Amino acid sequence: MRISWVLQSDYRFDPSMDMDRLKSVGPLWGSWQTWRDCTTDNVISHEMAKCRELLDRAFQAVCNFYIPKKHYQSLNRPMGVKLYEGDFMQEVTNIEDIVSMHLASQQSDIILLLGFDLSMSTSASDKYELHKFKNYHGLIRSIIHSTPEVQWVCVDHRGDFDKAYGDLGNLSQDHMQRVFEML
Repeated sequence: MRISWVLQSDYRFDPSMDMDRLKSVGPLWGSWQTWRDCTTDNVISHEMAKCRELLDRAFQAVCNFYIPKKHYQSLNRPMGVKLYEGDFMQEVTNIEDIVSMHLASQQSDIILLLGFDLSMSTSASDKYELHKFKNYHGLIRSIIHSTPEVQWVCVDHRGDFDKAYGDLGNLSQDHMQRVFEML
């Protein structure tokens, strides 16, 4: 059974967390924003400027660094990076979360989601921010729906999922302690 963790872009580990124990369960996938706090194994950067900045620091030497294939030539074909295809027509926040979920779902039977809030509660009052927020959740739902062979588990999710996620039989939630006991 192949298991991966996907970290939401803003997720920060509790300092008392045993990272070795977490990584013994499976590799961590997430945005470049998660690497410093979480030493994420598989790191995604979607925006050209951030890709360039991280490559200037030889970021690909400390993790599996994924960039969009469309940026590869413009970035002078950097050595040691991994490429992914695809583009997004929707405006969305934290696009690296979506890419991480896609890539991890191609290699995993179980994906443990950390830091994701599927209650769809938001304080956004700006119409554009609300639009991006809804697109983000629509893409998350779409990924989970389109991968019925993958079990998605929201770990330590606070509260109930929004009703938009209610019909997804391959989505559940659990607590970290129980995850470690079962695995």
